Amino acid sequence: MQELFLTHEYREKLKVEREERAELARAQKEEQKLVRDMERAEEEEARYQRLLDKARAEAERAVGPRLEAFNAQIAMLERDLEEAHAKFERAQAMAEKTKSGYVYIISNIGSFGDDVVKIGLTRRLDPADRVRELGDASVPFTFDTHAIIYSDDAPALERALHREFEGVRINAQNFRKEFFRARIEDVEAAVTRLAPGAPFFRDVEAQDYRETLARRNAALAALHMEKDYQLPEAI
Repeated sequence: MQELFLTHEYREKLKVEREERAELARAQKEEQKLVRDMERAEEEEARYQRLLDKARAEAERAVGPRLEAFNAQIAMLERDLEEAHAKFERAQAMAEKTKSGYVYIISNIGSFGDDVVKIGLTRRLDPADRVRELGDASVPFTFDTHAIIYSDDAPALERALHREFEGVRINAQNFRKEFFRARIEDVEAAVTRLAPGAPFFRDVEAQDYRETLARRNAALAALHMEKDYQLPEAI
């Protein structure tokens, strides 16, 4: 009996070590992607600056309708440059500050049913990438997003939300499985309290799942109609 217990303990230890290595690899991959995102954002900002400088130089020599066209182009490029600069600053902050990131709250009615949410964290510049990745291959339906919250201390916000729903954590053995059985109204209330002002979407489409249900119901209805209209073999 003692030998079986030790074997189980050893297997559990190996499992935890594998999961820790996988988590470390994922974190390193995200950090590398943040650096690449920052470099791309910097290049994009520089490109808009070059285009703006060129347009301004040409506008100085233009008159009449051509000058008006250049002025419109300059106004558009100034907006693009401002957006590119903000994007670069955000990417730079996330690459340099390891605590900054996004906490996401998602659900998947078709895969897990009602009142099940995943509360996770990503440091990607576009947090929707992580949500799409989660729904790519491991589940039959895509995830729906209730909230994506930027925070200068994303791990602290994630931990606070996890503590709110610790009693309804689905997998109490593996804390990296961040699924909770909680009413969406309760999750919204927690977000309102812990991250005031953060947008929260209670109602989600679950489009893939609902379209699948509609097709199944239509197929069943057609089958019933076909049976109802079958003629008897003999009159």
